[in-house]
Formats: sequence, structure tokens, C-alpha cells
Amino acid sequence: MAQKIVVIGAGVIGASAAYHLAQAGCDVTVVDAGMGRATDASFGWINASFFADDAHFALRAAGIAAYQNMSQQIDIPVQTPGSLVWEDEGDAFDTQLARLHAVGATVSELDRAAFQKLEPHVAHAPDRIFHFADECVADSGALAVGVLAAACGYGAQVISGAQVVEIVEVAGKIIGVQTTLGWLAADQVLIAAGTGTENLLAAFDVALPMLTRPGVMLRTRPIAPLIQHVLASPTQEVRQLPNGALLAPAAAGHQGDTSDTISGTPADLADVAVDRLRTMLPGHDITWDRIWLANRPMPQDGLPAVGAVGPTGLYAATMHSGITLAALMGDLICTEMTQGITNRSASLLGPYRPRRFGAT
Repeated sequence: MAQKIVVIGAGVIGASAAYHLAQAGCDVTVVDAGMGRATDASFGWINASFFADDAHFALRAAGIAAYQNMSQQIDIPVQTPGSLVWEDEGDAFDTQLARLHAVGATVSELDRAAFQKLEPHVAHAPDRIFHFADECVADSGALAVGVLAAACGYGAQVISGAQVVEIVEVAGKIIGVQTTLGWLAADQVLIAAGTGTENLLAAFDVALPMLTRPGVMLRTRPIAPLIQHVLASPTQEVRQLPNGALLAPAAAGHQGDTSDTISGTPADLADVAVDRLRTMLPGHDITWDRIWLANRPMPQDGLPAVGAVGPTGLYAATMHSGITLAALMGDLICTEMTQGITNRSASLLGPYRPRRFGAT
């Protein structure tokens, strides 16, 4: 008999896990509450240039490689434009370059002239730039939808508009979930509910404290093609979509943003970000037309939390950046839920178990 697995959450982590689990022959049901997801408000930058330590770099680098594997199996909206990053300068640039080389990053240093050849429309070109040629971008919302559709192609089923009221255990073992649309029996349950993970685990006295990390993303009206790469300057991150629109976080230094509140209205923040974009790309009519607001799912120490937790049959996975790690996480989660911990999963996920917060 195929294992019955309920996946709570249809964001990019839940979708990827459902795909791998269904492909492995599991009887998968995804429960999607249908509320705003961090996935839909993502910048969509799949990168390893932002990392906390050596293990975190290795995880994110493996995340990029996992998308290459996934793209050979299904059609996903992921491209590889590479990124140009100049958030550091002077001694800080040299320190970061040495650190990148030490972890084995695929990175090259460009000077101003080389940068201007690649991005001639960008004003105030920096003197020194990191070039990460293998970093990718994704249409994050379409990615989650497409991967979930691929899961359904392997037999997964999706229940939308339902919320999980209770995850039920008997004698220390998960037996199913109660939803607002009825009961679902399960041998295992995967919680991939983003910021909702903490509350679902609290019912089992499992601690997985989450930070409050609201993010505002803006999209501009389409303009002529101007930039080819993901650009990460000290004041603004931006990339251009295939239709010509610019996509940008409202916060400067989005990757390392530690704000726990939104200071000002989203519209005011978008206006300020647009002013920065006009400075970066002068002479063009840049006007925003849409804003997204989402809370990034970030455990208390800023690192992923992934693994079996609480009663037998319960597994949790929550993290930022889910977009960077989704293809890899779906594979690793499937492996551990169907086979147990392997050498590979232990190596990549060992530092990120929920038990570091006191969970068992």
C-alpha cells in the first residue's frame, strides 16, 4: 500500500515536496488554504551569493544545481541570467571575495569597464563587482503552480480553500488531519505552511519560533529592455521580467533585511524604491503598477528548519529563501519521509533540524 501523505501548504516548498513524493509513488494530498503566500511575493532570485556560513553556502549551491535537475524532468519557469552584486566595497569587498573563494563559489570579479559592457544602461557604475554567472531567476508563483501540476500528473490531489484545523495523533503517531472541509487520513503529514508552521507545531508543544519579516515587492509598468542580470547594489535589488516590467523589493538590501515592521505605507515605500530605480536607470519612465506584501517564513536564527519532529509521522519544513531551496528541499524531504535519513540528507540538512529550538 502506498503511504498516504498530507502536505499542508501549496507554496513552492509544499509543491516541490508533493511532486517528489508523488513521483516516488506516495498517495499525496495537498491542502491549500488559498491565502496570501510568501511564494507569490518573492523576488525569485535563486542564489548562493547570500549565505550565513559554509554549510549554508553548500545548501544554497546544491539548491541551484537541483533546479538544473528538475528542469530536465518538467518545464519550469526558471532562467539563468546570472547576477551582478556590489553591496560591498573596499576592504569589505576583498574579505567577501576571499570568503567566496574559500567556499568554492563560482564567482568572478569585474571592473567598471567590464560592468558597463554588460549593463550599459546602469548609471553610477561601481569600481568592483561580483559576477555570479550561474545564478537563476524564477517566476515564483508560476513555479509553484507548475510544479504542483506536475505532482498531480503523478497522481497527487489538491484540496484548495481548506484550512487544517487539527493534526491528529493517536498513541504518539500521526493518523490524519481535520480540515474545514472534512477529515483526511494520513500515515505522515508534512507541514510546509510557511509562517503558519509555528502555530501548527505548538499544538504538540514543539517549539519552532519564527521571526516577523514582512516584505514589500513592487512591479513597474513594462519599459524597454534595460538590464540583463539580477542587480544587487547597496541601495536596490532589481531584475527585469520578460515583459519588460522591473521587479524590485521595496527595501534596500532585501537579502539581509532584518526589519520586523513596515515603516510607512506600502505605496510610500514603493515610491521611494522607484526613485532609487530612476537614479540607477536614468532617462526612463519608471512607474510602479503593483505591490505585494508578504511575511517571509524565517525561523528565529534566520536559517531553514527541516526534519521529522514531534509525533511519529510528522515532518516540518520552513525557510527563507524557499525559492532558492525548493527544488532541493522537495527531493530531500521526499527521501527522508520515504527512506529515512541518508548520508546525503544528513550532510545537507544536519545543521537545520528543528530540534535546535528545543523540539524533539
